[in-house]
Amino acid sequence: MIGYTCKYTPVELLAALGGQPALLNREANAFSHAEALTHNHFCCHAKAVLEECRRDGVRELVLVNCCDTIRSAYDVLLEYGELDFLFLLDMLHADGECSRERTKRELLRLAKAYGAYKGTEFDFSKFQAAFQPVKRPDGPY
Repeated sequence: MIGYTCKYTPVELLAALGGQPALLNREANAFSHAEALTHNHFCCHAKAVLEECRRDGVRELVLVNCCDTIRSAYDVLLEYGELDFLFLLDMLHADGECSRERTKRELLRLAKAYGAYKGTEFDFSKFQAAFQPVKRPDGPY
Protein backbone atom coordinates (compact mmCIF):
# COMPACT_ATOMS: atom_id res chain seq x y z
CA MET A 1 0.00 0.00 0.00
CA ILE A 2 1.25 3.47 -0.90
CA GLY A 3 -0.58 6.26 0.85
CA TYR A 4 -1.56 9.59 -0.65
CA THR A 5 -3.59 12.58 0.51
CA CYS A 6 -4.20 14.77 -2.54
CA LYS A 7 -6.52 14.35 -5.50
CA TYR A 8 -3.64 15.42 -7.78
CA THR A 9 -1.63 12.31 -6.87
CA PRO A 10 -1.07 10.24 -10.04
CA VAL A 11 -2.54 7.04 -8.61
CA GLU A 12 -2.66 5.43 -12.06
CA LEU A 13 1.09 5.88 -12.43
CA LEU A 14 1.70 4.36 -9.01
CA ALA A 15 -0.50 1.38 -9.91
CA ALA A 16 1.37 0.94 -13.20
CA LEU A 17 4.56 0.56 -11.16
CA GLY A 18 3.09 -2.08 -8.83
CA GLY A 19 1.75 0.16 -6.09
CA GLN A 20 -1.63 -0.10 -4.39
CA PRO A 21 -2.61 3.55 -3.76
CA ALA A 22 -4.73 4.24 -0.67
CA LEU A 23 -6.28 7.58 0.27
CA LEU A 24 -5.24 8.67 3.77
CA ASN A 25 -7.56 11.61 4.48
CA ARG A 26 -9.12 10.49 7.75
CA GLU A 27 -9.61 12.60 10.84
CA ALA A 28 -7.45 12.19 13.92
CA ASN A 29 -8.89 12.08 17.43
CA ALA A 30 -5.73 13.59 18.92
CA PHE A 31 -2.44 14.99 17.72
CA SER A 32 -0.06 13.84 20.44
CA HIS A 33 2.38 12.16 18.05
CA ALA A 34 2.30 15.01 15.53
CA GLU A 35 2.73 17.69 18.18
CA ALA A 36 5.70 15.82 19.63
CA LEU A 37 7.33 16.17 16.20
CA THR A 38 6.13 19.68 15.33
CA HIS A 39 4.22 22.26 17.37
CA ASN A 40 0.61 22.84 18.36
CA HIS A 41 0.11 25.57 15.73
CA PHE A 42 0.92 23.20 12.85
CA CYS A 43 -2.03 22.83 10.44
CA CYS A 44 -4.54 20.22 11.66
CA HIS A 45 -4.67 18.56 8.21
CA ALA A 46 -0.90 18.04 8.21
CA LYS A 47 -1.01 16.83 11.82
CA ALA A 48 -3.73 14.33 10.83
CA VAL A 49 -1.46 13.03 8.03
CA LEU A 50 1.37 12.52 10.54
CA GLU A 51 -0.99 10.78 12.95
CA GLU A 52 -2.45 8.53 10.26
CA CYS A 53 0.98 7.47 9.00
CA ARG A 54 1.93 6.44 12.53
CA ARG A 55 -1.43 4.87 13.46
CA ASP A 56 -1.78 2.83 10.27
CA GLY A 57 1.88 1.92 9.88
CA VAL A 58 2.18 3.61 6.49
CA ARG A 59 5.52 2.64 4.94
CA GLU A 60 5.12 4.31 1.51
CA LEU A 61 3.77 7.80 0.93
CA VAL A 62 3.47 10.32 -1.90
CA LEU A 63 2.64 13.89 -0.98
CA VAL A 64 1.75 16.62 -3.46
CA ASN A 65 3.22 20.01 -2.69
CA CYS A 66 -0.03 21.96 -3.01
CA CYS A 67 0.58 24.02 0.13
CA ASP A 68 3.40 25.01 2.45
CA THR A 69 2.02 22.87 5.25
CA ILE A 70 2.25 19.65 3.24
CA ARG A 71 5.83 20.61 2.40
CA SER A 72 6.43 20.94 6.15
CA ALA A 73 4.75 17.57 6.80
CA TYR A 74 7.10 16.06 4.19
CA ASP A 75 10.10 17.56 5.99
CA VAL A 76 8.91 16.13 9.32
CA LEU A 77 8.28 12.69 7.80
CA LEU A 78 11.64 12.77 6.06
CA GLU A 79 13.35 13.32 9.40
CA TYR A 80 11.14 11.31 11.77
CA GLY A 81 8.67 9.29 9.71
CA GLU A 82 10.55 6.01 9.37
CA LEU A 83 8.98 5.40 5.96
CA ASP A 84 10.53 3.11 3.37
CA PHE A 85 9.47 5.39 0.50
CA LEU A 86 8.58 9.07 0.74
CA PHE A 87 8.16 11.36 -2.25
CA LEU A 88 7.12 14.99 -2.60
CA LEU A 89 5.61 15.74 -6.02
CA ASP A 90 5.83 19.38 -7.00
CA MET A 91 2.52 20.34 -8.63
CA LEU A 92 2.25 23.69 -10.33
CA HIS A 93 -1.00 25.64 -10.36
CA ALA A 94 -0.82 26.79 -13.97
CA ASP A 95 -1.26 25.11 -17.33
CA GLY A 96 1.18 26.98 -19.55
CA GLU A 97 3.88 25.27 -21.59
CA CYS A 98 6.49 25.68 -18.86
CA SER A 99 4.15 24.19 -16.24
CA ARG A 100 3.29 21.23 -18.46
CA GLU A 101 6.98 20.50 -19.04
CA ARG A 102 7.70 20.78 -15.32
CA THR A 103 4.80 18.46 -14.50
CA LYS A 104 6.08 15.94 -17.05
CA ARG A 105 9.54 16.03 -15.43
CA GLU A 106 7.99 15.58 -11.98
CA LEU A 107 5.95 12.57 -13.13
CA LEU A 108 9.02 11.01 -14.71
CA ARG A 109 11.00 11.68 -11.52
CA LEU A 110 8.29 9.94 -9.47
CA ALA A 111 8.15 7.01 -11.90
CA LYS A 112 11.92 6.57 -11.78
CA ALA A 113 12.08 6.79 -7.98
CA TYR A 114 9.10 4.52 -7.26
CA GLY A 115 10.06 2.01 -9.95
CA ALA A 116 13.57 1.78 -8.51
CA TYR A 117 12.17 1.37 -4.99
CA LYS A 118 9.71 -1.36 -6.07
CA GLY A 119 12.11 -2.97 -8.53
CA THR A 120 9.44 -2.70 -11.24
CA GLU A 121 8.95 -1.14 -14.63
CA PHE A 122 5.98 0.75 -15.98
CA ASP A 123 3.17 -1.66 -16.95
CA PHE A 124 0.84 -0.08 -19.50
CA SER A 125 -1.99 -2.57 -18.90
CA LYS A 126 -1.93 -1.82 -15.14
CA PHE A 127 -1.88 1.87 -16.01
CA GLN A 128 -5.00 1.55 -18.17
CA ALA A 129 -6.77 -0.66 -15.62
CA ALA A 130 -6.14 1.90 -12.88
CA PHE A 131 -8.40 4.45 -14.58
CA GLN A 132 -11.44 3.49 -12.53
CA PRO A 133 -13.59 5.51 -10.18
CA VAL A 134 -11.78 5.88 -6.87
CA LYS A 135 -13.71 4.77 -3.79
CA ARG A 136 -13.82 7.60 -1.29
CA PRO A 137 -14.15 7.10 2.46
CA ASP A 138 -17.73 6.79 3.66
CA GLY A 139 -17.36 8.85 6.83
CA PRO A 140 -15.99 12.30 7.44
CA TYR A 141 -12.38 12.96 6.50
